[in-house]
Amino acid sequence: MKLNRPAWLGTSAAAPRPRPVARRRTQLLAAGAIGVGAVIAFALPAGAAVVNQSPPAPVLKLGKTATLEANGAVVFAPVTITCPAGTSQYLTVAVTENVAGGFIASGAASLDVDCTGQSQTVRLAVTPTQRAFTKGVAFGQASIDVCGPYSCKPLRDQHEIQIVKS
Repeated sequence: MKLNRPAWLGTSAAAPRPRPVARRRTQLLAAGAIGVGAVIAFALPAGAAVVNQSPPAPVLKLGKTATLEANGAVVFAPVTITCPAGTSQYLTVAVTENVAGGFIASGAASLDVDCTGQSQTVRLAVTPTQRAFTKGVAFGQASIDVCGPYSCKPLRDQHEIQIVKS
């Protein structure tokens, strides 16, 4: 039995050749992979540049020694601070010391620090409220609140310090 084929299919007994759909799909996938690779290659250096331009993380570090002056009427406590350029941070330093006779000498000082984006060291003059400071071991505390547009992050550094004569 012979099948009647329409004239537009031709007279060949072989089936018509399929379109090269699989070949086109492979070409499109390859082109897409190259495009994604190019996007990633261009994006990575840009991301690294953004990291290099980001402001440094805020840092607060109370020094290990404070300088005693004016016969114990003041100690100068050094504090190193790094904060975002163009901001101002309110820095507070407190010093507490056990002096002769079981008495406590303590005081605190505060200062507005204009931030440069770089590490900077300031010396705060801490005056005692009851007893004079003496040469020896004390406890020091430094604190700031680094604020952004939506929230504040408290930074604290507290540890034993050595009060030394100048």
